[in-house]
Amino acid sequence: MPYKDTMKMKRLLLIIFLSIAAMLSTSFAQDNTKVGLPDGAIARLGKGGINLMRFSPDGTRLVVGTDVAVWVYDVLDGKETALFTGHGGQVNALAFSPDGKFLASGGSANPIIQLWDLEIGSKLATLKLAERHDSVTALAFSDDGTTLMSLDTFGDIIRWDIVTGSKLSDTKNVETYKAVALSQNGGTLATGDKRGPQIHLWNTTTGRRRVTLNGHAGFFKGGPDEDEKQTDIRGLAFTQDGKTLASGSEDKTVILWNTKNGAERATLRGHEEWVTAVVFSVDGKIVASGDTDGVIKVWDVSTGNERATLRGHKNTINALAFAPKGSLPYAGCLASGSADGTIRFWNPSNGQELATFTAGHTEWVKAVAFAEDGITLASAAHNGTVDVWSLVTRREFTTLTAGHSDLAELATFSTDGRFFVTRGYNGPIAFDPSGWGSRYSFKGRGSMQLLEVVTDEELPGPWQQVADTISAFKFSPDGKVLASRGPREDVRVWDIKTGTELSRINVGSPFPRQLMFSPDSTLLAVYGIHGIPLVWDIDAGHQFPAFTDERAWSLAFSPDDTTLALGHRNSITLWNVTKTGMQAHSVISDNHRQFSDILIFSPDGKTLLDSKWSEARIQLWDVDTGRSLGTLSGHTEPIETLVFSHDGKTLASGSEDGTVLLWDWDEISAKRGPGNNR
Repeated sequence: MPYKDTMKMKRLLLIIFLSIAAMLSTSFAQDNTKVGLPDGAIARLGKGGINLMRFSPDGTRLVVGTDVAVWVYDVLDGKETALFTGHGGQVNALAFSPDGKFLASGGSANPIIQLWDLEIGSKLATLKLAERHDSVTALAFSDDGTTLMSLDTFGDIIRWDIVTGSKLSDTKNVETYKAVALSQNGGTLATGDKRGPQIHLWNTTTGRRRVTLNGHAGFFKGGPDEDEKQTDIRGLAFTQDGKTLASGSEDKTVILWNTKNGAERATLRGHEEWVTAVVFSVDGKIVASGDTDGVIKVWDVSTGNERATLRGHKNTINALAFAPKGSLPYAGCLASGSADGTIRFWNPSNGQELATFTAGHTEWVKAVAFAEDGITLASAAHNGTVDVWSLVTRREFTTLTAGHSDLAELATFSTDGRFFVTRGYNGPIAFDPSGWGSRYSFKGRGSMQLLEVVTDEELPGPWQQVADTISAFKFSPDGKVLASRGPREDVRVWDIKTGTELSRINVGSPFPRQLMFSPDSTLLAVYGIHGIPLVWDIDAGHQFPAFTDERAWSLAFSPDDTTLALGHRNSITLWNVTKTGMQAHSVISDNHRQFSDILIFSPDGKTLLDSKWSEARIQLWDVDTGRSLGTLSGHTEPIETLVFSHDGKTLASGSEDGTVLLWDWDEISAKRGPGNNR
């Protein structure tokens, strides 16, 4: 059977499978895709990157704080019993009351603490911080459960009366920090210094520093062409009695400390990559540590000897938690949450994996595409893996891993979702558990892969030979060619089917980095923050005359190919596209505009959608009048991609928060579109 016919058959079988899966999956599992959605959104795909995990005191619940919400899992059956989305931001701090009835949660970009009643699954109270305190990084209940202590990014320690919600005390002496941990009763605070590998212990009542711990190495060697870099403390954890502290660092070691006198008890060596998470068992006899290679090690605290090495995760370990002893099937187990999107349960005694408890907690959506059949959507994660979702059930049904790497720096789909191209690197990558962003250190040369999404098979071609030199790539809307931008002054255009190089365009400047095709695939633009935009007619093989001397951070062609929009630092300029070049049309001014690399027209060309670089919202503009049509908010971290479905009815936004939001564009247009009041 010819290759083309084979692909059609595989696609047909996939559609049949999808339809069956859609019908079956509606009969079980709670649907959380619609909980806590912003106005205009119809579903949330994905659960957000994992920041931390906590078991309830009786071990019956596992609570996960992610970049978008608090997820509550029933440990017995794995069901998602609740999704708390009352923060409007990341969840970076969690604490159970001693009796396990209440849960406190807080996080980044929202100056509130939520108190939840777990018995009835609803919010009990909201504790409001001062507006400047926009991030809660640690929480702890008192032993009697009557007070709650919180720490924010400004180093302020506040004690709250749980009954009245009032502040009992406010201490403001703690310095800024990189990593943080509170003892069980909130009496001692440990912070990893932002300026080096030191760790400070604080008395939370007085706000005074008790002791500084020095023991971790100060620098690590970066990639093959990089200088030494300062190491960071990535993980901190106390034993339940608060007498011992464990610290994990980018120097690849775990150190156990006596918290009373600051003495170093033991240095645990064995990790080959950065240590990103540490946790003690409930009895304090063992400590577990996870690293950026997805490896977990279990150590004996009394001897410092390694007891087991746990392997199974495919990316960085973001969080670890021990279940308390008891009669449950997973009593005393170790739970691990990874940037690969999974939470796994382990037997810490022998290293046996007990279960892949749940999935869907992927970090950082890099690209999104709708399939032409209208029933599937594909999203690409930070590591180059592709998740395929049913738009009928809004559930993930398969993950494709052929493009896997530690970090996919570049990733994009063809317009129909059939092809996926990624350029990735291997090396440690650590995500910030109390904000957004990551730190990484590449090893070796990058690799580029062009994949057929349905089959998860790689399509070989000459692009593989220049993978390490490519700084941008883009599929033509008709899906026939792939354009790539190298570090030198050239853009190459390849035929995807044959691998033939169709043309090589001399850009004339080494600085512009991004590429964009016109909807009819005849024009190709190159642009970037360090150079002016240039446009070529691919069919005719000539460059349009230079039409602006302003640098462009973003670019978009209108659906009818008649308008080109350029996003600058403080404005968006619109140009009429003619056969001979560009003619100035109009300007949309925004004095508060920041750097942006996302600009897209609505399907009817009447609205321009713009996402600012440092904000997690979508700005809407009336193309004809330049009037603001308001914003769409719902993500908690910067947006990476905006894509419309082929019928123009759904907008998908993919974000660094690890989720895809689906928006009802007809509803949004009716309320906010041109000619309507907001």
